[in-house]
Amino acid sequence: MNKLFFLLVSFLIFSCSPSRFVQPLEKKQQALSFHMGGSLIDYGGLTIPVPLTSLTYGNGIKDNLTLIGSLHTTSLLFNNLHLELGGLTKIKSQENWMPAISSALILNYISELNEGDTKLWPQMDANFYWNFKEQKHRFYMGCSAWFDPNLFNDNIGVINPHLGYNRQVGKWQLGTELKFLAPGYNNSKTFVPYQSLLGEYGATGLYFNITKPF
Repeated sequence: MNKLFFLLVSFLIFSCSPSRFVQPLEKKQQALSFHMGGSLIDYGGLTIPVPLTSLTYGNGIKDNLTLIGSLHTTSLLFNNLHLELGGLTKIKSQENWMPAISSALILNYISELNEGDTKLWPQMDANFYWNFKEQKHRFYMGCSAWFDPNLFNDNIGVINPHLGYNRQVGKWQLGTELKFLAPGYNNSKTFVPYQSLLGEYGATGLYFNITKPF
C-alpha cells in the first residue's frame, strides 16, 4: 500500500470527533460542551484514549434545527487550528420504542498555523436515539461519514459507527461515546499503535463530555 494512504487514514482516525449534539436544542436554547478523549492507543503497555479536548457551542435557532461550532483546543497546542461548523436537524420524533432520528452536516477546517497548509472536508452524521425517564437518560447509536477525495483505492470517504449514552444531572448533562474509527482499514502499518476491538482494523475511540444548556 502507498505510505501516504496510511498517513491519511491515521489523520482521519486521530482527528475524528465524537457526536457534538444528538438531539437538537429547543428554540432559542444555547449550550456549551467540553469533550475529551480520542482513539485508544498502546502507551507503555497500557491502553488509554488519546486525551484530545475540544469546546462546542450550540444554538437552537428552531425547535428542530441547531447550529454547531467547535474548536479543537488540543490541536492549538500543536499550532493547528481545527474548527467544525454545521447544523443538526431532527428528522423524526420518538414513538414509544421507535427511536427518534437526527442528522448533522458538518464542515471541518484545519490549518497549520506556522506553514499555512489547510485542509477542508465535509462530514455527515446520522443518529437513532431514545429518551427515557423524562428525557434524563438518552441512548443513541449511528454513524459519522467523512468525505475525503484524497483517499486511495477508489474510496472517497470513511464511515465511523458509534454508540453513546447521555444523562442529565441537575442542570448539567454528562455523556460518553464509543466510536469505531475507520473500521474498514488495516491499522498494522500505521505509525501510531492504535488499539481496536476489531483487531487490525481501524481504531476504537472513547470520549467523555459535559454540557451546560442555558
